[in-house]
Amino acid sequence: MGDKSDLAVDYEVLMRVRHNLDHIADLMKQPGRDMEKVSGDAIGVTELAKRMDDFGDEWSYGIKKLTKFSEKASEALVKIKEAFEKLDHELAETGKKGKGGHGKGGGK
Repeated sequence: MGDKSDLAVDYEVLMRVRHNLDHIADLMKQPGRDMEKVSGDAIGVTELAKRMDDFGDEWSYGIKKLTKFSEKASEALVKIKEAFEKLDHELAETGKKGKGGHGKGGGK
């Protein structure tokens, strides 16, 4: 295939980004689980305990959102890669037909 396409996708980079997103999601899960186990009551001071609980709830919520985003982005990258691979294959097949004279506009 000597022809250059106007569109190029670096699958290796795409999969590296996906791996990084998966890693981020994995990293974020543990602190969220740990934070849910901690109770503000362990601190002893009532007002501080309440603030600690509030912080823990917000932290846990934020971590869950980031984790979910990372997982969804990772899934989307797989679908993007699959779609580009399919398109690449279809274009290659169309190019073969066109050059061989078997497809529409192929000559002969």
